[in-house]
Amino acid sequence: MAVEKAERARLIQLKDIVRRYGEGEGTVHALRGVSLTIGSGEMVALMGPSGSGKSTLMNILGLFDRPSSGCYRLGDQDMTRLSARQQSALRGHRIAFVFQGIHLLPRLNGLANVELPMSYARVPASKRQESALRALDHLGVGSLKDRYPSQMSGGQAQRVAIARAIAPGPDVLLADEPTGALDRKSGEMVLSAFQALHQQIGVTVIIVTHDQVVAQHAERIISLEDGQVIDDKPVSNRLVAPRSIIGGQA
Repeated sequence: MAVEKAERARLIQLKDIVRRYGEGEGTVHALRGVSLTIGSGEMVALMGPSGSGKSTLMNILGLFDRPSSGCYRLGDQDMTRLSARQQSALRGHRIAFVFQGIHLLPRLNGLANVELPMSYARVPASKRQESALRALDHLGVGSLKDRYPSQMSGGQAQRVAIARAIAPGPDVLLADEPTGALDRKSGEMVLSAFQALHQQIGVTVIIVTHDQVVAQHAERIISLEDGQVIDDKPVSNRLVAPRSIIGGQA
């Protein structure tokens, strides 16, 4: 059952996040005091034109970059106070990623691709396989566990990539233009997967997109311009992907 927004615990809190690159006259102000809160299990779209700061914001949320100043809290942890090693340990564990490029390894089948990040994290083999199979089933692609990427459609491969991201049980899934390389039908399957993940499993989904139609599948759209949040509002006429694929084999 979906968690009602009013009941959601605060998961992400950004306060006065500033990111500058360079010094003196050449300083680039990528983020100019961004403050926002995202609840546990929420599905949010980040939008903005090129140079708006949305990619910088995503890199900070994903712990690939640090703010010049300000505070970023994930749950009860202040991310800005963690060492690089501590931040790296959280990537893939509490925070997972899905990109426009699918990046499945061609010589590994679906199951092995989903297991791979957990093997790097030294998760025991039996637990890796159990988590990987469960994630593939959640995304409706359990039947692809023995297939190689070349034997999958674009939409199927992207859903296997999403399974790879969620298998370790992250709190947050960051998706960067996840439907950008897909046809309309495949893109709808992926959006259906995201909606099901946040509604039924409680994963917080943050999608960076320039596509208004994709953003309308989220519950809330945060718009950035010139490094600042210029709009933050719920989606009034939310689009629902044709059907949930969780438990299905579409």
